[in-house]
Amino acid sequence: MRYSPEKPFVPPKLPPPVDLSNSAFADELLRARVELAELKGYGQLLPNPLLLLSPAVLRESIASSEIENIHTTILDALQMQLFPESQQTENDKEVLRYRDALLEGFKMLEHFPVCTRMIHRVHKRLTISPERGYRRQQNRIVNNSTHETIFTPPPAKEISALMSDWEKFLNRSNDQIDPLIKAAIAHYQFEAIHPFHDGNGRCGRILIVLYLVNAGILRWPILFISAYLIRHRADYYRLLLGVTRDRRWDEFIRFILTGFHEQAGETRQLLLDTMELLERYKNSVRKKLPKIYSYELIEALFSYPVTSPAHLARALNVHQRTASRYLSQLEDKELVKDRTHGRYHLFFNTELLELLQRQQITPAAGQRGANLETIPENATAAGQT
Repeated sequence: MRYSPEKPFVPPKLPPPVDLSNSAFADELLRARVELAELKGYGQLLPNPLLLLSPAVLRESIASSEIENIHTTILDALQMQLFPESQQTENDKEVLRYRDALLEGFKMLEHFPVCTRMIHRVHKRLTISPERGYRRQQNRIVNNSTHETIFTPPPAKEISALMSDWEKFLNRSNDQIDPLIKAAIAHYQFEAIHPFHDGNGRCGRILIVLYLVNAGILRWPILFISAYLIRHRADYYRLLLGVTRDRRWDEFIRFILTGFHEQAGETRQLLLDTMELLERYKNSVRKKLPKIYSYELIEALFSYPVTSPAHLARALNVHQRTASRYLSQLEDKELVKDRTHGRYHLFFNTELLELLQRQQITPAAGQRGANLETIPENATAAGQT
């Protein structure tokens, strides 16, 4: 039957009937595997990698949300996470929820593989939609500039069976499919099923990195794939459609494998730069302020490169006056900079912030593509994809 974006599309069961052998994707697999192995190795060198990389995880949250036209900056998000939720902007709330959903999913991997239970927990943490669980009505993805229907996901009644098949495919260990190839296939299938009312795109990108951790490819959830998808946004949507319309799996799988390779390399470099800066910063504080030096202080300033006396006091379990004195001394030695934000007195680890902001996450020339949105068939308001 000829594909029509106006009609609900039910993706075939997995795996797809194409050559998924390692030899079919040998070059792309080799490059991705080498970079991912190095990233995994370097990630194990940090004494507390998940904590120290939390600003970088937040950067991934921003990039993933950017794909859904939720805009903020790393500096704004780092500031906003210190404030009560009632004072946060809606976009910053969205970004912080993404980070929390990713970390909650990672924690669940201690007890579960990537499964339906985890997906629902991640999605619940990710969104504030009153509709919980899989969607119960038909929706469609439209171009919000032209209002043209781009894709119509399967009917709601098909979702449970499709997601059950998806879960079995992902966790089947005897099919000889490389986990990187499996991750690419599962990502397409999740986005094609579009199981939730909203948050499908962000949830799907979280599941990529959680699966790679679950498969032993990574130790920590620090592969930041969203930056690659932003740079190649038009290609990403074109290749998703190519699988749907023409079952062109090869192109899409190669595209995702290339993304794993590129982003593993970029993330590894960010990790190396962070480690070098951490060592220099530690030596500077030890030399200039030996009386207040502690590794816990350095760790706190790298985990939260924007902080306040109250927040630092909680992190170090000291009195707020003590934390304020530490920050004032660090500011005197130009190891942090201070700024007033309303009634808050904030302190900035400027070198780390410059490192995090150094790489601009923007689409490549000719890669902007159309803005997409998901809407129920009987509604006029749009939700996020």
